[in-house]
Amino acid sequence: MTLAQMSYPQLAASVALVLTGFAVSPQTKAQAPARPEFEVASVKPNTSGKNMVMIRPPVGGRFTATNARLKMLIGLAYNVQNFEISGGPAWIDTDGYDIEARAADSNVGIEQLRPLLQALLEDRFQLTIHRETKDVPVYALLPGKNGPKLPEAKEKGCVAFGPNSPPPPPPAPGQPFALPPTPCGGFLTAPNRMEGGKVSMAQFVRVLANALGRPVIDKTGFTGTFDVHLEFTPEGTAFAGGLPGAAVGLPQGFDTSGPSIFTAVQEQLGLRLESQKGPVEVLVIDHAAKASEN
Repeated sequence: MTLAQMSYPQLAASVALVLTGFAVSPQTKAQAPARPEFEVASVKPNTSGKNMVMIRPPVGGRFTATNARLKMLIGLAYNVQNFEISGGPAWIDTDGYDIEARAADSNVGIEQLRPLLQALLEDRFQLTIHRETKDVPVYALLPGKNGPKLPEAKEKGCVAFGPNSPPPPPPAPGQPFALPPTPCGGFLTAPNRMEGGKVSMAQFVRVLANALGRPVIDKTGFTGTFDVHLEFTPEGTAFAGGLPGAAVGLPQGFDTSGPSIFTAVQEQLGLRLESQKGPVEVLVIDHAAKASEN
């Protein structure tokens, strides 16, 4: 069972990060502003052999990732989804890494974390990338025949994590896995379900796109927030390991009964997915190397 990142994207605080340069005369070469970096960072290969991945939002300036694949980290660093990443060696989907890093600013949020993580990936994984725009298949998310039936956001239906109430740590080796509380403004995903509290349609679309391995365009017209409890079979989704870029497969004996994710979206949320084509910007990996243990 795998906890999906951030689409862990929904946990963000706003703090300005100011970089300073200085003006020069035409005869003097300009000095580039200093690149933002973590004060301290540890990167170690995860050799547990387990599938579970956890990437925690920054709390108190600290960033922690357990058994995270490089492709997941690239997605977080550059704010892109798996299907928006092209190229790279096969191991970026399979090799896990444990990362402990600390920023100089204890109030750093997810947006300020991204350039720090980019610098870390460039240094430790020798990552180089460029961007291209390609015409690719997409899904349009539309209202269903009888209109949306989105659950109203409940006041106590989720937990608001923050500096004084961080998400629970991952279970210790040998301990049973327990799904953490549903975060407010965020998602938890398992191979056969999605849980979200007080989420926007834009947030839901990103998590749905990650599961389907294809961009999803919001055409619902819905502008409020809602709760999500979506149950489906993982077959045909990235959670089952059957799509390009899927990091892990299903545990042995996992229950694959239930409706498809397309049927679940229609029956449980009153929405429908329609296949279309459209231009999408993708991030292309030019080079990546395995990070050695500290």
